[in-house]
Amino acid sequence: MEDQSTTEMSKEDQFEEKCKAIFQMFDIDGDGQLTEEEIMKGYHMFDMNPTEEDIKQTMKDLDIDESGTIDYDEFKSLMWKIDQDEERDNVAQAFRKFDRRRRGYLDKRQFSSVLNAAIKGESGEKFSKEDVDKFFKVVDTDNNGKIDLEEFITAFTGEVDIFASIRKPEYEVKAEAEEQKQET
Repeated sequence: MEDQSTTEMSKEDQFEEKCKAIFQMFDIDGDGQLTEEEIMKGYHMFDMNPTEEDIKQTMKDLDIDESGTIDYDEFKSLMWKIDQDEERDNVAQAFRKFDRRRRGYLDKRQFSSVLNAAIKGESGEKFSKEDVDKFFKVVDTDNNGKIDLEEFITAFTGEVDIFASIRKPEYEVKAEAEEQKQET
């Protein structure tokens, strides 16, 4: 099983590569700075048709050092925001899929379905009632017995470690691994 920090680093590397590739596509003259004109052309490459006002607002929002151009780090901050927005949208769509009655929240039974379908469903395993209760308690931050959209997004975009409540301490994991080694 892959270590969580390795997985996160891999995501960071992928994000970095994506940013560099898109920045290079936008940076038509290759000077490492994006002008309003390059941003407009870049948007057009992605079949987006921003207005001049949109471009000016983008420049205003991203040109942190007020140089009149956007450098790679400033551009990367835009890409990070876009990625976060996309992730939130995807999680919100998943929430709506499980909120079949359109009540705006998930009860514990529905949340159990989410966990078992999304996280363990492929292996056929199910979370125990105790584990579901622990997860639910972590995610239901206002303790009203319901998980609303914002709580769901917070939990499933990685803003909260919902698995901390059932994860064994590292020393226990190491001890179990040692026991298994000795048995073989």
